[in-house]
Amino acid sequence: MSWLKAQLKQGIFGTGWRNAGVSLLLVVGVYLTNKIYALLNHGPRVIFMKSPLDDLIPLVPAFVIPYVSLEPFVYATLTLFLLFRTRLFQSAALAMIAAWFVSYAFYFFLQSEMIRPTLTGADTLTQMIRDVYAGDNAFNCFPSLHTSLSTVLAIHWWRANKTLGIPIAIWVALIVASTVFVKQHYLADVIGGLLLAFGASWFFLKRVASQP
Repeated sequence: MSWLKAQLKQGIFGTGWRNAGVSLLLVVGVYLTNKIYALLNHGPRVIFMKSPLDDLIPLVPAFVIPYVSLEPFVYATLTLFLLFRTRLFQSAALAMIAAWFVSYAFYFFLQSEMIRPTLTGADTLTQMIRDVYAGDNAFNCFPSLHTSLSTVLAIHWWRANKTLGIPIAIWVALIVASTVFVKQHYLADVIGGLLLAFGASWFFLKRVASQP
């Protein structure tokens, strides 16, 4: 119990009203920023990021499992950071918002498109991929938000606890790989998402998470 109290003192209930207010504003900011995605998820495309290497990557239905895990991973991580590590929550939320808006600039001015394969299987995993395709138009590809958002959180978990950071980093690597193995992104989209995640995380960890 004393350990839990010590952890809570570093969260929203233990770091003062100012930090609590900033954190709650960022909760709203994350929610509203996420909603912009659907408004931009349409053509026409301006850039096409497919490379010859992308043709060598097969469709692997099993990767749809880590792919669809992004949303619960984001919610769980942000909730835990909010409760137990307010400064890390603020840094992660700001890095995610920055990644969203940089990506949105590309989607608005340099829209990209993924050419998806025709799905023929009738198994559960292939049907899950069909559901993914049905819920997300084949645009908003470069840079990959699946990659950038999951990587931002992995970097912040590593900062919070390296013991937990290792298995989380492995799972995030699967999320990142899933974007190409379920044919939602090209390799260039993943590279762009990684660069964006590391840049945003470095910037905000240094300026927010390191503050007392």
